This record gives sequence, structure tokens and C-alpha cells, in this order.
Amino acid sequence: MRDYQEINAYYGQTLNFFKSMFSFIAVLIGVVVLFTVSNTMGMSVMERIDEIGTARALGLRRGRIRAQFLLEGSMLGVLGASLGTALAFAAAAAINSAGLTWTPPGDAHAIPLKLYMLGSVDIIAAVWVALILVATIAAFVPANRAARLAIVDALRHV
Repeated sequence: MRDYQEINAYYGQTLNFFKSMFSFIAVLIGVVVLFTVSNTMGMSVMERIDEIGTARALGLRRGRIRAQFLLEGSMLGVLGASLGTALAFAAAAAINSAGLTWTPPGDAHAIPLKLYMLGSVDIIAAVWVALILVATIAAFVPANRAARLAIVDALRHV
């Protein structure tokens, strides 16, 4: 018995090309998420300096301020990853019902284009968790900046 990759080596090359292309796109998306969440959290810290100063003056410790902003970053990650997953399922359903075709490299006839989202639930879950982790990591620097604010300077901020 021989598998399909032994019979048609071009199939393996095409598969490796798609894996490398999608890995590169995943890294780009991760970097965009990292900078977007970091920027959003930085603006959130800047807008709430007086609230942070008031909370610190009332006795809230630095760790609690940091935890508040890390929780906010992870919630942004959960919301974004969940919304993205729902949109991906909706886009897959729309593409599958559109009757699109594509011609694979080295082939002469078109085949139907079908996206099987339910066959890769483990990958979807891993990406969902990875996006939440990236969002939480991106919130770490602004959270530390918020936690290190001096109480007097934060209360003076207008």
C-alpha cells in the first residue's frame, strides 16, 4: 500500500506551501492583535489616570490595579476571539453556499470550494486561546504603567 503523497509528490509540496503561507499569516495577525490591544490598553490607562489615583489613595494596592487592567485585556481577547470565530463560521457558511470553485495547481478542471470548519475544532480552539493569551500579554505593559503611577501625580492629573 502507498499513500497519496507517495503517488503524487506535488500534493505534499502544495500542502507544505499552504502550511507555510498560513503560518506566516497567523504570525502577522498575532502581531497586529498584540499592537492593537497594547494601544487600546495604553489609551485606557491614560484616560483613567485620575480614577487610578483615587483608587490608590483609598488603599487599593498596585497588584489589584495591575490585575484590573490584565483582566480587561483578557476580556478584550475573549470578546475579539469569540466574535472572530463567529464571523469565520458565518463566512464559511456563505462561501460553502455560494457554489464557488477553484482549480488546484497542476490540475486542469475546477473542483468545488468547501470550507470544513467543524473538522478542525482543535485548531480553532487553539487559535482562540492563543488570541486571548496574546491580548493578555499585550495588556501587561500598560497594566504595569498604571500600577506604577505615583498617587500624588495621578491625583494631580487633569
